[in-house]
Amino acid sequence: MAPPCRVFEASALPHEIQMDHRGRRRKTEGGAPIDLSACELLAMTQYECQIDRPEIGNSPVRCWPVQRWFRRCQDKKGSFMVETTKWEGTRNSSPPNTQTQTSKPAAGASETRPNRDGAGDWVNDWRAQD
Repeated sequence: MAPPCRVFEASALPHEIQMDHRGRRRKTEGGAPIDLSACELLAMTQYECQIDRPEIGNSPVRCWPVQRWFRRCQDKKGSFMVETTKWEGTRNSSPPNTQTQTSKPAAGASETRPNRDGAGDWVNDWRAQD
């Protein structure tokens, strides 16, 4: 079982990464604090899926992309990664290099629904607009 995770605001992330999982200060070359915005930015796309009518065996499954952001930082022990999805959204009005995806919803499907973290909307159809 994974150890419990501390909960903190996204704005506290630059401070939180200064400590390792044991609560010890991370050491860097030259002793400078880690600059989260200078760490390498990585992206991963996952898919949120929903079954239209789960009670029907052959009901359509609709999926849409969910973009997640990570930063790879360096300390004296090597590199470590931290998810920055929420933090990237608080730094800018939208996460870096995102493009608004537009598509036509399937017949009978709602057009959009709010993203879980409130940063934009998820499109309820995966097909590209014609």
